[in-house]
Amino acid sequence: MARAEIIIGETVSNHYNGAGTNYVVETLNGVVYQVYVDRLADLKFTKSADGGLTWKDPVNIFTGNVLGVAVWYDRWSGISGDLIHIAWYEDATDDILYNNINTASGDALGGQTTVFAGNTAVSGGALSIVRGRNGDLRVAGSIDAGAEDGAWSSADVGATWGDTIADPSEGATQDQYFLLPGWNADTADVMLIFGDASANGLSVKRYDDSANSWAETAIIADGSWVDFTAPNSFPHVAVAVDLANSRNIIVAWTAVDSLNADLRCFIIDDTTITETATNVVLNSTDDQGLCAIGIEINSGDWYVFYCGKTDGSESFSTSVQVYYKVSTDDGATWGAETLLTSELHSTQWLVCNPRFNGDAVVAFYNAVASAPRIMVSVSSQKPYARYQIGI
Repeated sequence: MARAEIIIGETVSNHYNGAGTNYVVETLNGVVYQVYVDRLADLKFTKSADGGLTWKDPVNIFTGNVLGVAVWYDRWSGISGDLIHIAWYEDATDDILYNNINTASGDALGGQTTVFAGNTAVSGGALSIVRGRNGDLRVAGSIDAGAEDGAWSSADVGATWGDTIADPSEGATQDQYFLLPGWNADTADVMLIFGDASANGLSVKRYDDSANSWAETAIIADGSWVDFTAPNSFPHVAVAVDLANSRNIIVAWTAVDSLNADLRCFIIDDTTITETATNVVLNSTDDQGLCAIGIEINSGDWYVFYCGKTDGSESFSTSVQVYYKVSTDDGATWGAETLLTSELHSTQWLVCNPRFNGDAVVAFYNAVASAPRIMVSVSSQKPYARYQIGI
């Protein structure tokens, strides 16, 4: 199927080096949204009704020097809602802020509120947002080199943020956060995939709402995961929610731009961590990194995207293309490495829609010297109207 690469907006490095979990969102009726930091460091969103081929004029969400942004969509938590939830931090008031887009009501913004009133903020932090299966919003972040970090909760869809919950952080801005729904009987519980930059380990921290506490379990042991900090490129860990099986799917590089790096895959539910039988990439030749994962909701197939050809013939991250592999058997085997893009780019950020119908929309940062931009790779044969359930 033919592919097309589309420019959707000019941006700055702030878009990715704030280490915000910012995905492509595909709504119930197939409309695709991207929230991004534009070239003036303002926060905007744009959308496409034809699978990513054409995009509407951007809509402003916030004017200011935005350093990091995180996004979540109601239906990724199994909630029959149409809100895109957005958290971001900036260095004028040095706060973490929140707003939402009501995709079922003319893209109306819900109203800006303050998650956390800070004192300082720096580039290279970390930020993530999720909506628990009970409807509560959770935000976790570190915005200023470990002095101001924590986690916060809202029980009224972001109107107020009265609860400061237990802090999962470990005092380093370079740590990375990926919030996800939890899967036990208490639907208020969530989980956090935690990249520990100082210990070089990847873990899951499960939040018990009743006890207001986090319990940590290693995914990749300390010393076996080499962090590559967000100001260089992000993310090298990616997550997707498998609603049909009440679990989360994680892919993670053990190292970036390194000989013998592996792109590993894990299935995580409320009690277990299971590594898939085969790696997405085993023993990289070098010059690979970044990753994104999406689940095609009709087939249940897993798509994993990454930058750099496995034979090491490209140069990470200044001259790479995007490739992908597909698993039709829950990670037991992976198909052949398939080229997605049509030319080499300087790529330092890569995401996709983590749940999609038909074809994934893959977004990436292209560091063109004169005008850095966000681009998407889409199928040029996408239908213009799609209606489905379960996104």
